[in-house]
Amino acid sequence: MAQSDAPPVLKQRHPTHLPSDTSSTVLHDVDDDTLSHTEEKKPLLTNKPLPTRHLLKAAPTWLYYIGFLTLLFAAAFQAHYTLPAPVSELYNPTTGQAQFAEGNVRRIVKHMSEQIGYRIVGTEQDLETQTYLLAEIKSLEKQAEMQALRGVDGLPKFETWVQVADGSHQFDFMSKAVMKMYTNMTNIIVRLSCGPECDKNAILLNGHYDTTLGSPGAVDDALPIGVMLEIIRIMSQRPAPKMNSVIFLFNGGEESLQDASHSFITNHELKDKVKAVINLEGCGTAGPEILFQANSRPMVEAYGRVPYPHGTVMGNDLFATGVILSDTDFRQFVEYGKLTGLDMAVYKNSYLYHTHLDVEEHTEQGLPQHMGENTLALTTYLADNISLEDLDKTSSVVYFDVFGLFFVMYSMKAATIAHIALGLLALWTVVIGASRPTFRSVGSVFCSCIAALLMPIITASGLQMLGSSMVWFTHEWYSLVIFGPLSAFGIFLVQYVAHDSKASHGANELSTLSGIQMLYTIALVLGTSVGLASSYFLAMYSLFASIALIYNHQRAQARSHGSGAQNVATATVAYGTYFVASALQTPYFTYLAFSLLDLVVPLTGRTGVDAPVDNVMAVITGFGIFSFSPAIMALAHRFGHKVLKRILVGLAVAQLAILLISSATLPVYDIMHPKRVLIQHLRNLTSGESLLHVAHADPGPILPYVAEVEAIFNAKATFRSGSQHPDDWNSVYPFSQFLDSYVVDTTTYIRAHTTNKTIANSDKPLTELIEDAPKLVAENIQYDSLTGIRSMTVLCTHPNYIWTVSSFDANVVSWSLNIPVPSKEKFHYVVRNAGGYRSDGWRLDLSYHVEDAAVGAEDRLRVELTAMETEGFGKDTERELKGSGDIGVLRQIVKTRPNYVTLTYFSSVVSTFHL
Repeated sequence: MAQSDAPPVLKQRHPTHLPSDTSSTVLHDVDDDTLSHTEEKKPLLTNKPLPTRHLLKAAPTWLYYIGFLTLLFAAAFQAHYTLPAPVSELYNPTTGQAQFAEGNVRRIVKHMSEQIGYRIVGTEQDLETQTYLLAEIKSLEKQAEMQALRGVDGLPKFETWVQVADGSHQFDFMSKAVMKMYTNMTNIIVRLSCGPECDKNAILLNGHYDTTLGSPGAVDDALPIGVMLEIIRIMSQRPAPKMNSVIFLFNGGEESLQDASHSFITNHELKDKVKAVINLEGCGTAGPEILFQANSRPMVEAYGRVPYPHGTVMGNDLFATGVILSDTDFRQFVEYGKLTGLDMAVYKNSYLYHTHLDVEEHTEQGLPQHMGENTLALTTYLADNISLEDLDKTSSVVYFDVFGLFFVMYSMKAATIAHIALGLLALWTVVIGASRPTFRSVGSVFCSCIAALLMPIITASGLQMLGSSMVWFTHEWYSLVIFGPLSAFGIFLVQYVAHDSKASHGANELSTLSGIQMLYTIALVLGTSVGLASSYFLAMYSLFASIALIYNHQRAQARSHGSGAQNVATATVAYGTYFVASALQTPYFTYLAFSLLDLVVPLTGRTGVDAPVDNVMAVITGFGIFSFSPAIMALAHRFGHKVLKRILVGLAVAQLAILLISSATLPVYDIMHPKRVLIQHLRNLTSGESLLHVAHADPGPILPYVAEVEAIFNAKATFRSGSQHPDDWNSVYPFSQFLDSYVVDTTTYIRAHTTNKTIANSDKPLTELIEDAPKLVAENIQYDSLTGIRSMTVLCTHPNYIWTVSSFDANVVSWSLNIPVPSKEKFHYVVRNAGGYRSDGWRLDLSYHVEDAAVGAEDRLRVELTAMETEGFGKDTERELKGSGDIGVLRQIVKTRPNYVTLTYFSSVVSTFHL
C-alpha cells in the first residue's frame, strides 16, 4: 500500500528531531475546522489520551455530522415518497384536451374491487367483470366517435376482440414443475392504430382483471386495468399513433398461474404483431410504481422519458436471483413471445397484498396518477417515435433514477470503461498521497462490514429467546431501531481494535478513509469483471470516497502553503471531508434503502414458517447501517480510544434497552399489518373426513389464533406436517410446500348445528351426502404387452367446482398436453386446471409405462383429484349439505376473525381414483 509522506516542515519553536515516518508519530491532528486558530498550529507530540477539553470537542463534532446525515436522510425520504397531486378533471381546463385523471381510475377500481369483489377465475364474478369491462370499452369507443363527429380529425382506429381459448403450458415455480391446463380462458383486447401501416408492429400493455383467493384486488390488479382504460380514453381522443399500434390486453387469468397471457401470446391473431410489452402489476398499495424488470436498452431509454422515473437495475438483478417469490405475466411474453419490454409494479405497503385489505380506500392518493402519467408518456413515445423492428434483447444495461428527478441509462460496456477510470482515479490518489491505505485499514473496513452484518444476529437471537420474533414487522423502519445499535457497535468495535496507537489520530482517520475507498474499488473491480450491472452502486462509493480524499488533499496543501511549507500534505483529515464524502452518497443510498425495506419487510410475512426472517432482517439492517455513511468509520478515530470506548458502551446499553422494551411492548401484528392465515375446509370423499386446515405464512406466533379456532368448533387441533402430508394443500400447489397445518375435525360441529335430523343422527361420513362431486373416469383404455405401455383418455367433470388439481406418479410416455414430458423416469406429476365461468370439465390423453408387466392392463393409475368450491371468496359462504341449515364452517371462521389476522379461505373436496 501507500507509504507515508515525509513529515511537515515545522516552525522552529517545535522540536527539530522528528521521526522520519509520521505514521509512527502520535500527532493529535485535530484540524482547523475543530480546534482554535492557535491550537491548529501545534501538533502535539504525545501518546497520552486527549485532554478533557478535547474530549468535550468530540460532542459537537459528532452532533454536527450526525445532524447533517439526518438532514440527508429526511431529504431522501421526501424524494422517495412524494407522489404527484391527483387530477380529477377529465379534460384540461385550459387546453380542453383529454388528460389523465386519477379520479376516473378510482371509479373503475372501486367498482371492480367493491361492487364486483373477489374476481376468481371460474366464478360468477369472473363473468361479471368481463361484462363490466366490455361496457366500459364500448363507452370509450362511443366517446371517441363523438369526438370525430365534432370534427376532430386523425383519431385512431378503435378495435375490440374477445378471446376464449383452451391451452396448456409448464409453469416452473418455487423449484416445482406445474403442468397447467386451462379451458375457456378469456381475454379482452383493444387496439388503437393509424391503420394498416401502424398495424405491422404493436406495443402491448398488459394487466389482469382476475384476483387471487384472498383479495378483492384493488391494486392487484384493478389499478392497472383502470390505468389502461384511462389511457384508451385519452389516446382514442388524440391523433392516431404515428408509427406503431397500441394493443391493450385485459387478461383474465394471471393468478391462476399466468394462463390468459400464455393464451394470448401463443394463440391470438395479433400475437405476431406485438414487438414489445409493458406489463403493469401491483403488489402493494402505496408509494411510486417502480420499473423492476427490463430486458431491452431501447425500452429502458424510452422509460427515461417518463415524468416520474423510479427504478434501478438492482431490482432487475435481485429479481433474477429468485429470492423474490413472485412472478408476473412478463414471464410469458418473454418466454413464449420472445418479446422485449418493461415490467412495472406498485410495491410499497405490500402488507395488504393478496389480502382482504387491498381495497380502493387503502390505495394512496397520487399513486394512480403516478402510474398513469408514466405509462401514458411511455406508451405515447413508443407509439410515435420508436421503430420496434429488431429491438435488441439484453440485460447488459445499467439504469437508475436519481431521486425520481431524472433517469440515467448506459451500456455495460460504457460502465466497464467508467469503472476502469474510477479504478485509475483511486490509484492516482494513492500516487499523489491523497489516499494512504494500509493492509490494516482495508482489512478493518472489511471486518467492520462483516461485523455490521453479523452482530445484529445476536439481537435476533435475543428476540427469539424472549418469544418476540418479528416485533419489527409492523413498520419497515422498526428494524433500523431494533437491529441498528448492535450493527453500529460491530462497526466501531472493529475500528476500536484496529486503531493504531502508534500513529496519530489523523493518520488513523486518513488511512481508514483510504481503506474505505480501496475496499469499494476492489469490490467494483470484482463486480464489473462478472458483468454485474448493479456494480454502478459500488462505483458511486468509490467515486465519492476519491472525491473526498482529493478535497482533503487540497485542504492539506492549502494549510501547508499557509504555514510556509511547499506542497506537503499532513496525515490529517479536514472535518469538511466527511461532509463531502456523504453529501451525495448518503442520500442516494438512503433513497435505495427505502425501496429495499419497503419490499423486504412485508415480504417476510409470506416467506414460510421456516424462514429465518429475524436473521434476514438483522443482516439487511446491518448492510444498511454500514452503507449509510462509511466515512463515519474514519471519524470514529478522530478523538482516539477513549471516545470510541464511550461510543461502544453507549451503543451496547442502547441495544439492551431497545431489545427489552421492544420485546415487551411492540405487537407483532396489527390491523394494517396483519398475519396471513390460510384456511381450507377439506372434505375427503375417499376417507370420509371433514377437516379444517389452518396454516400460516410466516414464523410469527400462530398458536393464539389456533386456540380461538379450537374454541369456535369445540375441538382440539392436531399438528400435521406439510412434508409428511404434501397433498393436503394441493389446491394451491406449489405454495403448498410451505404449509404445515393445525387440523380441526369439523364433523361434530356440523352434526351439532344442522337442522336435518338424519344428518345429525347418522353414523355415515358426511362426505357421502355431498352432491355433484368432481369425478374422473378413464375411457379408450389400451395396453400394449410388447411395449408395456398403457394408454387412456382421462375425463374430468366438476360442475360448480373450479381449479382442479390432479396428482399422480407415473412414467409418462406421451400426453395431449402441449408440453414436453419432463422426465423419462417415474415422476410425480401435478396438473392444475383453471377455466372460465361454467368450465365444468376437461380431457387428457395419457400413455405411461406399466411397472409390473405381470399386472399389465390392470396396473391402474392412482390419481388424487382436488377441486375448489365456487362459494366463499369474500361472500362468506360455502356449499352446505342439502337441508342442513346454518352450519357454514367458513362463515364462522370469517365472522370471528381477529383484526390482526387476514384470511385466505376456501373449501375443497378431494377424492382418490384408480383409473
